[in-house]
Amino acid sequence: MDNYYWAGKCHYLMETTIQFNGHTIRGKQRVAVFNALKHPSTGRRILAIAKQTAPSMTYQDLRHILRDFQSNGFVTCLNPKNQTGRIYMIDSMPDGHAISPELIDIYARVDRAKTRLAVLQEVARERYFETEPLTATRIKKLMREHHPLGLNHVLAALQFLEEHELVEVVDRTNKRDLKIYDVTNRGRAVLKQLCGE
Repeated sequence: MDNYYWAGKCHYLMETTIQFNGHTIRGKQRVAVFNALKHPSTGRRILAIAKQTAPSMTYQDLRHILRDFQSNGFVTCLNPKNQTGRIYMIDSMPDGHAISPELIDIYARVDRAKTRLAVLQEVARERYFETEPLTATRIKKLMREHHPLGLNHVLAALQFLEEHELVEVVDRTNKRDLKIYDVTNRGRAVLKQLCGE
């Protein structure tokens, strides 16, 4: 009985305590937030990931934890002057501070607009057996089940992504001269930073 109790207690402590730079981070929510910061992320994304292990967490809890992490030097906000779309990262991430202000702004603008992020993910998805060209209409159809959007929303997202060199027009269809899209290396880099993809 005693061994079972202590085994359970140790397992609980392992889930709610981690070490970082000689400091102990305690608490289920705090550990969940810290673990959600594997990539530079916005508060919305951090909360979505953290809620998988700490479902009762609120946005207010997240703000309090991030402020505490910043004051202890665990976490840095890369764009503190922004009112929305602030990007946070663990302070010791390799080359984290080498991210250009322009890319930080793009991360924030893509991540806080669900449509832009969803369209970028769809364009970047591997298509081994698909033969249809990836036009705006095709992207809309492919996203219908998991992220239904109108064609105008898809076109607006593609225009933003193209202007910021995250997607590119690689060809046009013969029949109706529609643009065919593909993801750029920069687009993949942004997805890797935001989603680990």
